[in-house]
Amino acid sequence: MMLDTSLVVLWCGVALLILITWRTKGVAGVRAGFAGSWHLAKMVLQIIPFALLGAALLAQLIPEQWIVSLIGRDSGMTGILIASLAGGLVPSGPFVSFPIALSLIKAGAGPAQIVAFLTGWSVYAFYRVMVWEIPTMGMQFTLQRLGASLILPIVSGVLAAAMLGQF
Repeated sequence: MMLDTSLVVLWCGVALLILITWRTKGVAGVRAGFAGSWHLAKMVLQIIPFALLGAALLAQLIPEQWIVSLIGRDSGMTGILIASLAGGLVPSGPFVSFPIALSLIKAGAGPAQIVAFLTGWSVYAFYRVMVWEIPTMGMQFTLQRLGASLILPIVSGVLAAAMLGQF
């Protein structure tokens, strides 16, 4: 296992939170924190292996040539548009969308297109719009939110491309 800066920062942050919890809530608070994290870990451990396997199998089914031509590094603005829309169509949470993004990268997708894909997944999330947003917030609000944020995945992809020297 490679030790990187983000992992050290995470460990230090958790150690600090344990210390603060112990000082403010005592041992019972720390135990409750560990119990809550164990409950969450059990749930996540039921999801992640299947999400990773599904993303890896999806990568096997999609021809690399197809990925490169549609959302590869040289696909430009068209690839950013396709990736933005495709991200919005992924019906899942982060346990599926990030492994899919990783699989797409390995299959030849461009980094700017992956930025657009993940931003489209986050902003558009058409499955979430249909199941949660329209029923709870109403059609008018949903259309206003989508209208106001419609361009965000495209802008993020273009900015990423500019930063990476793709355009």
